[in-house]
Amino acid sequence: MILAADIGGTRARVALFEESGPLRPRRLRVFSSREFTGLLPLLRRYLAQTGESPRLASLALAGPVLGRKVHLTNLGWRVEASALEKGLGLERVFLLNDLEALAYALPALSSSQVEILKPGRPRGRVCAVVAPGTGLGEAILIRASQGPLVLPTEGGHAEFPPQTEEEWALFRHLRERYGHVSLERVISGPGLTSVGAFFSGRESPPEDIVSRAREGDPAAEKAVRLVARALGREAGSLAVKTLALGGVYLAGGLAPALKPWFAEEFLPAFLDKGRLRSFLEKIPVKLVRHPYAALLGAARYARLSMRISRSVSDK
Repeated sequence: MILAADIGGTRARVALFEESGPLRPRRLRVFSSREFTGLLPLLRRYLAQTGESPRLASLALAGPVLGRKVHLTNLGWRVEASALEKGLGLERVFLLNDLEALAYALPALSSSQVEILKPGRPRGRVCAVVAPGTGLGEAILIRASQGPLVLPTEGGHAEFPPQTEEEWALFRHLRERYGHVSLERVISGPGLTSVGAFFSGRESPPEDIVSRAREGDPAAEKAVRLVARALGREAGSLAVKTLALGGVYLAGGLAPALKPWFAEEFLPAFLDKGRLRSFLEKIPVKLVRHPYAALLGAARYARLSMRISRSVSDK
């Protein structure tokens, strides 16, 4: 049995999957990540609640995975696979970035679990994934005959590129506060809070800003439009850099909330790449609607890894 988890800066989803057969979660639980001091106590609580003893674990984590270690950027946790194997009595622990896990799930999603926001003519194996939530995650999916290959990135920590005078003023404001102004400082839930405070003078949760923007509040509407525009620009940039003719997938908690401003802000910014506009016009943009895609992808990654391992050992 596979213990799969998607550990984000806000929520942690944990479930069990069989090692073969339909990829369906059992005993799915959702925890508040910040209630715990680390990943080991969280997983111990889950296993105590379920009474199960899985053989493998596959963990999707919001941070850069370096070898068998990862630092969760927005939680401050440090995770080591060997320590989890010892602490939980597991044969093997797989660690992967949360966007890497989400990308592994994409080929397994049905058409009802993905909404087409912009039609196109997909004709390549490369897809780009952009997910604004507690942070900004990005990954590259390559559909290959032997199975999907995913390239994780930390693209959300690249610099935010201001273009308008308004964005330059925001950039200077954020630089005074943070020093380095990454894309994530703008294109994320906390980023929307910061942008909203820049326009209104007070901090509010991102869901409140979106709600006020829908009601016509000028400062809130300026904030969501700027973030939606920045998301479109970055999604277009990633598509150009990776030649993502297979499509661009949006995921994360913030992307659906920005959908009302997609046509007026996201799409023009996505296409605004000068001589490469016609290239971007061919690329479909899709919104992932599956409620726990990264969890599904983590389990699928474990299955693929074990299949490859068995194939190598049989030779």
